[in-house]
Amino acid sequence: MRRALFVALALCFGMTAPSRAEEGPLRPDAARFETAFVPGATATVEGTSVPLDSRVLGEVTVSSGQIVACDPFVFIEAKPFTRAVPNGQFPVRVAVMRSKRFGDRVAFARVEFSQAPVVSWERALVPGQDPAKLGKHEYYGFPVDAGTGAFLDPAVGKDIAVLSTDQVQAVYDDWIRQGESYGKAHGLPYALPVNRGAHALVLFSSGWGDGAYPSWFGLGADGSVAMLLTDLRVADDGPARRE
Repeated sequence: MRRALFVALALCFGMTAPSRAEEGPLRPDAARFETAFVPGATATVEGTSVPLDSRVLGEVTVSSGQIVACDPFVFIEAKPFTRAVPNGQFPVRVAVMRSKRFGDRVAFARVEFSQAPVVSWERALVPGQDPAKLGKHEYYGFPVDAGTGAFLDPAVGKDIAVLSTDQVQAVYDDWIRQGESYGKAHGLPYALPVNRGAHALVLFSSGWGDGAYPSWFGLGADGSVAMLLTDLRVADDGPARRE
């Protein structure tokens, strides 16, 4: 487990791990990506069936034709994905595992760029990542070191990057306070829809906490981006993902 996590984190930063050509990396789970958000959905976690609760958490504003998935408290200046996305304001929906045994945890989060049916999925990559270097079961994922993920336009990171250390800390303290309050009020783990200048962004608790989490673009029949989905690695992988 520790080595698997190290490999995933290493891949996030552009380093590579040994791989064999005949062994495939983690694949998208198209069926689960769709069913996780329908009413009455369930997931299997450590062999136990648990319910999933889906809801729109907030919206993300895209003004640059680019989008970032990152830990906003540690990697706010993370690189955007290489695939261009539409500009506009788009809903962010989460699927939350409800379990007395495991706790309430965000299992999946997605940005809905359109209502077009997704007909195919592709890895969401940042510059320098090469899928050909992925070994068996490996993936690229954004690193998390503060138990939080977020979707945002890269302009938000640039805006915060020019602040003083004290100003940045004040922003983060405010987000922590608001997110804990919002989550409690809405029956969620840490969650926060918030605005930063002209941009809306959404923060959410990241699955089991720190780690590395893969994202996938869902494409419509015409090849346009319909969705960006992050798998917070809560649900057990089905056999099809590892073959």
